[in-house]
Amino acid sequence: MKPEPQRLRCVTLVRVSTAEQAGDDRAGLDRQREAVERIAASKAYEVLERIELIDVSGTNVPNTPEIRDLMRKMSLKEVDVLLASEMSRIARLDGHTSGELLDCCKRFGVILDLGGTIHDLSSPEGFLSSSFLAGFGGYERLVMLKRMQQSKEVKRARGHNPGSRITLPLGIGYDRKADLYTYTDSVTNVIEAFRLMDEEGIRNLSEIGRRSGINLINVRHILRNPIYKGWRVYDKCRDQTQKRSSVNGRQGDRPKIKREPEKVIKVRVFPPDQQAVTDERWERVQAVLKGIRENHAVYVAEHHKGSLLAGTGRCGFCGERLYAKTRSRRLADGTKVEGHYLCRSHHESATRQAGNFRCAQPWSRKEALDELAEAFVLRFLADAEFVRTVLDQARNKQASKVVGFDLGDTLQKKLDDLDRKDRRVLDGLEEGIMSNAEAKQRRERLAEEKARVLASIRAHERTEADEVQLTGIASRIAKATEGWPAEGSNRDRKHFLQQIFAEVYFRGATITAFRLAPGLVGEWDGVWRFASELPVSLDPPLHLTPPPIVVEVPEGHKQCSQCREVKLLDLFYKGRAACKVCVDRKNSEYRLRSKASPEDG
Repeated sequence: MKPEPQRLRCVTLVRVSTAEQAGDDRAGLDRQREAVERIAASKAYEVLERIELIDVSGTNVPNTPEIRDLMRKMSLKEVDVLLASEMSRIARLDGHTSGELLDCCKRFGVILDLGGTIHDLSSPEGFLSSSFLAGFGGYERLVMLKRMQQSKEVKRARGHNPGSRITLPLGIGYDRKADLYTYTDSVTNVIEAFRLMDEEGIRNLSEIGRRSGINLINVRHILRNPIYKGWRVYDKCRDQTQKRSSVNGRQGDRPKIKREPEKVIKVRVFPPDQQAVTDERWERVQAVLKGIRENHAVYVAEHHKGSLLAGTGRCGFCGERLYAKTRSRRLADGTKVEGHYLCRSHHESATRQAGNFRCAQPWSRKEALDELAEAFVLRFLADAEFVRTVLDQARNKQASKVVGFDLGDTLQKKLDDLDRKDRRVLDGLEEGIMSNAEAKQRRERLAEEKARVLASIRAHERTEADEVQLTGIASRIAKATEGWPAEGSNRDRKHFLQQIFAEVYFRGATITAFRLAPGLVGEWDGVWRFASELPVSLDPPLHLTPPPIVVEVPEGHKQCSQCREVKLLDLFYKGRAACKVCVDRKNSEYRLRSKASPEDG
């Protein structure tokens, strides 16, 4: 009696792009469920798992935790079939996204069952058909987005609301049957906010929000929104070149950007007799808001000088960001220093956490690190030859990490050995020693290993195109350093610095590494793209003052951080870097200063 054939292990996948589609019968979620269940039953698949993705774009499927876990199971040979109603539920390739899930299916021999049609990606025919369907799905998505955006623009220009209710300002509603804007009960809160600023002369936005019942965060935006005087103005739009998603792969909002002047839409949605706020009151409130904004700018310029390295500076020991502190500290000689940087591991928000480890980065004087960063921009990055040398050195280090095989004769022997192993697998398959599945798996592993060896060769080979790209990058960086606002504010210099660097790593009074801003390198520069993806180390580190002389410290001794003398451990207080003599002297000076009268200084 013949044994029953083993059932194929299957995982089903249904997906909708938005959360709203999950509750809409027209979106086809129920249709997808019915289709995959019918196919699984007709083909007697053993369904291991049913995956349902809601609010996930077709271009972002591989980034969801459910699919990451599925690909892990594929690598362990626990899945034979991935079942979906159509290819667009699995992947949409639009030129900006990768087919990671399809690559995983191909690598581990998982077949696709799309609406009952089998696609084996390991075969040329299956690879071609699946690639075509995924590419067509991406094309279909781009066409739908273009038509949808054009349709929304037409509706906006006609004074209609193409968005959902959540996009409407406070106190504004929309009647879709009549295609008319309406007021809700909350508009009385808005009218009261305008009255408080105009009639009672209240300038404190927090007080206006408290008395009108509006959240403080929204008060300024509401008072500046022209819809309350009858006009709907669209001066911003979503940036279609950037796609964001949440941590779990769900849909995220694209960032807003300013519209070009010719694309700004301004349309009246309430007649003059139905305005919530009169034109005269509106203009008076805008004048008040402008004065508040100007006064705030003056106050910030006088009292908050800003921190040059905030957001860009990183610790050279642990890689954490540098925090800026405005409070002053006194040096060993009694000099008062305003402002410091410290590593996040020393910040109070981190020290309160259990298990926090403080790295070796001490408090660093703000003016010293700012001076070092400015010198790095003006004296070193402006030198194109210096940039070429640093990037070339960093690239050689990166290339050596691609794969741990030696070059030359050793590499050729490795390639010959892989070819011999591949021939032995084919001989074993022909003689019946191993099965088709085992032979296929071994050959895939050999092909991956051979690809890594060849990648190592390409990483070490220098081409003329690489040299041209490196010269272009060095020129762009040198040009970007022009126009440093030496006489400008810290805010201006900070903005300038962030156009050049994504990160700058400081270890004490030295710069150990940096990561360039992606705009200076760009994806088109191939092998040099790592300069915007990984920190480029400086060897030796950059410093303005000579580094301290390294002194050999015998066992049982320690070097004082103040007098720099090497002394016995008994001459140090426990846990202190300075010796007892220096600590006692510093404490005595502190006591004398604290006892001195203001007249005595």
